Amino acid sequence: MTTPAPAKPALWFVDTSSLLSLAADDNLRQTVQGELVSQRRVLLDVVVGELERLASQGLPGIKDLAVAALRQLDWLGEPVDTDELVAAERVVEIQDIMRSGRSLKHPAEHWAESVIMAMAERLQQMDPYMLCEDYNARVESLHHNLTPFSIHKLLARMVQGDRLAADGAVTFADALQTAERGKDYTAGEFISGRLGRVGQP
Repeated sequence: MTTPAPAKPALWFVDTSSLLSLAADDNLRQTVQGELVSQRRVLLDVVVGELERLASQGLPGIKDLAVAALRQLDWLGEPVDTDELVAAERVVEIQDIMRSGRSLKHPAEHWAESVIMAMAERLQQMDPYMLCEDYNARVESLHHNLTPFSIHKLLARMVQGDRLAADGAVTFADALQTAERGKDYTAGEFISGRLGRVGQP
């Protein structure tokens, strides 16, 4: 009988969009931190750089969230310098896929997600996950050795695992909707996991 290979340890990449959403509600952020606290998390320098750009140049609502997010990064550890970890040429290739033939709004658009994907596709000893609010980035990440989660999908997993009450997930969804970071969802949708686009892939 063949002994199954031991499970690889999880490694969570937390991207800019998810940090903006977590900044919308302290209780939500603390709940997500509690869910991931026993697993390795990584914060990339390019994500911090994007938050800093949004904090100074973003639209008013996004700017406020970025400023708050920059004060809430301690749980992710020191930012990792990615300059020597990924080839810029590979990141550009992924960024080109992400822009889907459209002109970039600015040179850094999709850059942080592309760096995450370039890093993850090289990992062999760990099981990489990405917490990300961008649907297209989640879809593309499947081709780069990542398992993607939106915050709503992570909340649904917690509800289904009896680590969060469905009503609590609804409260968090309401907070995200108020911050224009999500739509309205019911307890039943969190229990079933049928969250539409936000729950996929």
